[in-house]
Amino acid sequence: MSINSILASAMTALQTNTAALKVVSDNVANINTQGYARRVVNQTTQAAGGTLTGVDIASIQRVVDQFLQSETLSASAGASQYSAQSDIYDQLNGILGSPGDGNSLTSKLDDIFSAVSTASQAPSSSTSQQSVLTALQGLATTISGMSSSITTLQSQVDGQISSSISNVNSLIKNIYDLNQQIQTATLAGDQASGLLDQRDLAVQNLSSLVGVRVSEQPNGQLIVATQDGVNLVGDSYAQLSYSGGNATGAYGQIMMTTINGTSGKQIGQAQAIDPHLGSGSIEGLIDMRDNQLPALQTELGNFARQTALAFNAQSNANSAAPPPSVLDGRNTGLLSTDALNFTGKTTIAIADSSGNLVSRVDVDFDAGTLSVDGGPAVSIGTTVGDFTTALNGALGSNGSASFSNGALSISASGTNGVVVKDDGTTPSSRGGTGFSQFFGLNDVFEGAAPSILSTGLSASDDGGFAAGGTMSFMLKNPNGTIDKQVSVSLTAGMSVGDIVTAMNTAMGGAGTFALGSDGSMKFTPSAANSSDALTTTSDTTQRGSTGMSFTELFGIGVNQAAVQAQGFSVNSNMASSPSSLPFAQANLTASTVAGDSILGTGDARGLIALQNLANARQTFGAAGGMGAQVSTLGDYAANFYQDISTRSNAASTASTTQSDRLSEAQSRQSSESGVSLDEELSNMMIYQQAYAAGARMLQVGQSLYDTLLQMPV
Repeated sequence: MSINSILASAMTALQTNTAALKVVSDNVANINTQGYARRVVNQTTQAAGGTLTGVDIASIQRVVDQFLQSETLSASAGASQYSAQSDIYDQLNGILGSPGDGNSLTSKLDDIFSAVSTASQAPSSSTSQQSVLTALQGLATTISGMSSSITTLQSQVDGQISSSISNVNSLIKNIYDLNQQIQTATLAGDQASGLLDQRDLAVQNLSSLVGVRVSEQPNGQLIVATQDGVNLVGDSYAQLSYSGGNATGAYGQIMMTTINGTSGKQIGQAQAIDPHLGSGSIEGLIDMRDNQLPALQTELGNFARQTALAFNAQSNANSAAPPPSVLDGRNTGLLSTDALNFTGKTTIAIADSSGNLVSRVDVDFDAGTLSVDGGPAVSIGTTVGDFTTALNGALGSNGSASFSNGALSISASGTNGVVVKDDGTTPSSRGGTGFSQFFGLNDVFEGAAPSILSTGLSASDDGGFAAGGTMSFMLKNPNGTIDKQVSVSLTAGMSVGDIVTAMNTAMGGAGTFALGSDGSMKFTPSAANSSDALTTTSDTTQRGSTGMSFTELFGIGVNQAAVQAQGFSVNSNMASSPSSLPFAQANLTASTVAGDSILGTGDARGLIALQNLANARQTFGAAGGMGAQVSTLGDYAANFYQDISTRSNAASTASTTQSDRLSEAQSRQSSESGVSLDEELSNMMIYQQAYAAGARMLQVGQSLYDTLLQMPV
C-alpha cells in the first residue's frame, strides 16, 4: 500500500465521521421536535480494482417503522373521533344536569306535584295559585331551555366541522406540495429527510381529522387515502367543501373535488365524502350533529309532547273557579270548510262569577245537533265553520264563538265565564281527542308545534293547501350517506289522500307515508333504508289562513318531532292570570239548569286530577335511542337522563381506550424512531474516536513523507 493510499483512506475516514457527527448533532438538536425521526448513518467500504480505498456513507436513513406509523395514524383517528364526542358530552352534561339537580326535568316535575298537593288544601288562595303557576313555568322553562341548548350545541358542532374542513384542505395541499419537492429531491439524488419529516407530521395531523392510510411509492411520493380507499393525495389532490346546515336543522354532505395539481382545474364530478371518513374528529363531530344530539332532541321533544298531552287533557276536563271569560284555542291547522268529524257529546256552559249556571249549550256530534237549555235540537251542520256559526247563534246574548286562522275562541258576556265539559258516558272525540283539548281551549302547556298530531283528517278531505307550495325530504343514513332527496309540489284541488300519494310517488319505494284512521301520519322506510332518518329539509306549503305547513300539521320528520320542545311554555292567559288555572271541576249533569251552582271556589278536584298525573302511566312512542314504553312522566324523564349518561359513558370509555391505544403506538414509535440521548452520546464517542484515528493516520502518512523527503538521493 502506498503512502498516497494511506492518506486517501484516512481522508475518507475524516469525511465520513464528520458527516456522522453532523447526524448525531442533528439528532440531539431535534430530540424534542415533533415529527422528527432520528437519522442513522449507514457506512460502506470504498474499493477500486478489488482494493480497499477507504470508507464512504452509503446513506443517511430516517428510522421509520411503517407498521408502527400506520398503527399510530389509525389510533390517532380513533382517539380524535371519540375525544371530540366526549368533549361535547361533557358540555351537554353541564347544560342538562342530572336527575338529582334542582333544575332537572325530574325535579321540576316534583315541584309541580308538590305545589299542586299544597294548593289542594287552599285552592282559592292566590298564593296557592301562584305557586302552581311558578312550578308549571319552571318545567316549561327547563324544557325549552334544554331544547335551545341542544340546538345551539348542534350549531356549534356544525361550525367546528366547517373549520375542520378548512384545516383538512390546508393539510392535503401541504402534503401534495411536499410530495412534489421530495420527488424532485429524490430524482436529483439529494437528501430529503427534512421534507419527509414535515410530510409525516402533516399526515399525522391530517389523521386526527380524517381517518387515513398511506403508501409510499418508489419515487418518494406518498399516496394518502381514506381508510376505505378514496384518494386524497397522489398525482392529484382533494379539496373538501361544505355549505353548512339550514334553518330546519337539515345538514347536507361534505363534498370532495379532485384537483389537477399542474393545472389547478377540477377533475371529474364532486362526490360526497361523509360515508368515507371512517374515523377522525370530523367523523365524531358529524355523528354528534346528525345522530347523537338529534336523538336526544327527539327524546326531549317526545317528553314535551306527552307532558303537554297529559296536562292539557286534565286541564281541558276541568275549569277555574270562577271560570275564565274567554277560552282562546290553539291553531289547529283546520279550515272553516273542513268536515267537523267529531263524535260523542259535549256541553259549552256560561256561568256567572259565583259559579252559577247562566246558560248551557249541549252538543250532540253524533246526531249533528245542539240544544240550548234543554230546548229543541238545532243542526250544527257538517263543517267547522257551520258548527261555529251554530254555536255562536246558540250562545246568543250570553256569549259568542268565532273561528279564525285555525283557532276556535269562545267568550262570555259581561262578568260571566265559559266552561266546557264532555259527556261522562259518550265524550266528544276527533281523532281520539276530546273537543276542548283538540281546539286547545283550556290548555296549560303550549309549544311551537302542535302536540296533537291526530288531525282527524281523512284521505277524502280537501287538502286546503295553496298551489305551488313545495315539501322537500331527505333520507339520511347514520353513516352520513344521503339515500334519498325528494321534493313534492302541490297543485290546486289536491285532497289529503292526493298529497300522500304524491309523497309516496316521489319516494320511489324508499319509504311509505300512510294516513291513519285518526288522521295521523306515519312514515315507514323500506327494508333497504331501515336505518335512515327522515328529515324535512324545507316546506313552503301553507294551509289556508292558518299558516301551518303540511309537515308541521302532521309532525313529519325527526326535526319536526324535536320542535315539540321548542318554545314550550305555559298558556299565556293562565300565565297572566293564575286564577284561571283549572283547579276545580264543573258539576254539569243532564239535570243541571240555570241558577244551579256548577263551580265552587273551594273545589280542588282539578288539582287532584293534576296530582294523579304523578303516577299516571303514559304511552310514549319510540324516540331517539329510547324505545316505545308505557311509563310515568317522571320515569321517562329519568330514562332520558339515563340515555344521556349511557351515551356519554360510551364516548368517554371509547375515548380512553383509543387514547391508550394511541399512547402505546406513539411510545413504540418513539422507541423506534425517537432520539435517545444515551445512544447518541455513545455514537458521538465512536465517531469522535474514529475521526481522531483517521487524523492520526494522516499524521503518520505525513511523517512517512517527511522521512522519505529527508533521505539522501
